[in-house]
Amino acid sequence: MEQQLKDFIPYTPDDAVSTGAAGVIEAELEHLKQRQRADNAKPLDTDNLTGLALSGGGIRSASFCLGVLQAMASNNRLQNFDYLSTVSGGGYLGGSLSWIWLKKWQNENCNPPFGTQPENFPFGTGKRFSNADADMDRYQASLMRHLRQYGKYLTPDRNISLFSFVSVVLRSITMGLITVLVLASLLFHLLYQTPLFTPLQNDLFPTLAIKIAVGSILLYFLSLLVYAIQSLIFGRSDDTAYLARRTWEIAIKYVLLTSLFITVIAFVPFLREKIAEQYASAGGLTAALGAAIAWFTQKSLNTTDSAGFIKHLPRPLMINSGLLLLLIGLLVMADQLTQFMQQEVSLLPHLLLALVLLLLASITPINKVSIHRYYRDRLMETFMPDVHKVLNNNNDCIAYMANKTPLSECKPQQRDMPYHIINSNVILVASKIAKFRGRGGDNFILSPLYCGSNATGWRSTTSFAGNSLTLPTAVAISGAAANSDSGVAGNGLTMNPILSTIMSIFNLRLGYWVCNPDPQRQKDPHCKPSYLIPGFNGVLYRHRLNEESRFIQLSDGGHFENLAVYELLRRQCKFIVCCDAEQDNDFKFEGLGNLLEKARVDFGTEIRISDTALQQLKYSTDLQGQINYAKSGYLLAEIDYPNGVKGHFLYIKTTLIDNLPADLMAYKSAQPDFPDESTLDQFFDEKQMEAYRLLGMQIAQDALIDPRIPWA
Repeated sequence: MEQQLKDFIPYTPDDAVSTGAAGVIEAELEHLKQRQRADNAKPLDTDNLTGLALSGGGIRSASFCLGVLQAMASNNRLQNFDYLSTVSGGGYLGGSLSWIWLKKWQNENCNPPFGTQPENFPFGTGKRFSNADADMDRYQASLMRHLRQYGKYLTPDRNISLFSFVSVVLRSITMGLITVLVLASLLFHLLYQTPLFTPLQNDLFPTLAIKIAVGSILLYFLSLLVYAIQSLIFGRSDDTAYLARRTWEIAIKYVLLTSLFITVIAFVPFLREKIAEQYASAGGLTAALGAAIAWFTQKSLNTTDSAGFIKHLPRPLMINSGLLLLLIGLLVMADQLTQFMQQEVSLLPHLLLALVLLLLASITPINKVSIHRYYRDRLMETFMPDVHKVLNNNNDCIAYMANKTPLSECKPQQRDMPYHIINSNVILVASKIAKFRGRGGDNFILSPLYCGSNATGWRSTTSFAGNSLTLPTAVAISGAAANSDSGVAGNGLTMNPILSTIMSIFNLRLGYWVCNPDPQRQKDPHCKPSYLIPGFNGVLYRHRLNEESRFIQLSDGGHFENLAVYELLRRQCKFIVCCDAEQDNDFKFEGLGNLLEKARVDFGTEIRISDTALQQLKYSTDLQGQINYAKSGYLLAEIDYPNGVKGHFLYIKTTLIDNLPADLMAYKSAQPDFPDESTLDQFFDEKQMEAYRLLGMQIAQDALIDPRIPWA
């Protein structure tokens, strides 16, 4: 019997156990129970739920986690998990397994029974020709070969190459550049119809616009004196004085921003008068100089040997100065376009051009013209292909079937296959709630039954975004690391408002716009986010990036919590296995620290890990290049839930332990940063993928024979 779902589940603040998500979890458990009954299996033990978490870290995480899961499958341990929770790169592998297990790709000529057992795990157990079923052995080898061949998933073959990727990026930049230049030049064209930019004779100021700009600056400085004046009028302890101060402190920022805007607009034409012959290139040069300063400063943030005076300059000041120069350069280019339009055409054609541009922007779906779409398609072709083609050695990597299968149809039907929760981050930099605003967002799940978060509530996946969300899209959203107004735990360069504005102008983001799950905020779930609204409109209305907007923007789940454990703790899983493959060259354990803090603050849950236990996971290299191996690649900790319930947390880490295979250590000799090579490297060759896969398998095999670990 088909499960009946509520269309929308609001956040319930009085739900202490599930912290507002009781309705969502009840629906998940009911699905798992129905699946057990249909398969004549033993009843689901809701008091002893288990979860498997695959961390972020791009293709590095997918490779490492693959080795861990192969080891678990080979020991019949993978079948015992109720939940699979993934984020970012861990979602590449999780999405691949969910897609293969789903069997939507099967046809009458190709329908092997993939599962979680050693004999039918899709990617085998790491040992070729070990399967007694020769056909299944060949199928497993074909799927592994496909992953190895397409480890450079962003540029997978001769047809889709680096030039394709560069062209997609340039397409986004070009669309943004045309939009901002046409609209900004129209603003200048309109202003030129007024006396604002007409030269003044025998006046201290060259133009009326500059006179107004200077006046706005003086007004701002006079406003600074208001506080002193009001302090003379009101007493120190007077409530009226306190409210007056607070009102002034709120209002003064708008006075400053308005003054700066007027000043920049006023001085752009003045510059043209002063450097008339060189002006044509000044805009582009200013923009390029600003971009270069911002880029160089950001690169130097990661080094300690910055040359000369650069290392003594405040980095935020340098970055913001460079970004402001870039914005001013764009305005200069827009004013130059205005000069051309004034000479060649009148205001009316310019206005019509802008209106046509706005019309096209209003009907262009922003998600389909952003870099997200390229990223999503490449992930789909590598990790969610038409499996029957791969099994029959068909090198056509076009993935028709996953491209059209809604996420709502990705519910696992067999009892030994876990329910997949894909974690993303809803961007809330302008939230009305201080907790969300400070963190920059909230954990937003994408799953077969429900999609949503505490901040927005949860909508049934069949209703969310008009049931248009597919598994590849969800996986790509979860891995949308490069995005404006987002950063790990609400921090990072891309949280910079100026940089976020520039990224939004050029649509340089991997994130995804969707309708707000709350029907009170967005009554039409089929409404499509366009390039104009919320896309380009978001440049001017950053303050609308909150839980009350009609459209919300989703980004990498690692921007909230990068180990994918958060939702498993909400469900009070008694046994959680976490594979941590994020980049951590110096063993700072930032992802783990972020998880422990959020578990304590949000759920009142303690994961008891001591510093002594963490020291066991660290390896080091001395001056002679000799490796001092970590004592272990994993640790076991106790979970204390607030209602007195106890659980266990198995934490598996990318580190170097003793007795690793010779080929793995040979790779380490060639690549000193292994096993923490940069996440920017998303172009894995066969050796690189195999090194991480083998490392994960070796560490997991040690954990599988540890009698302390409560493998069910």
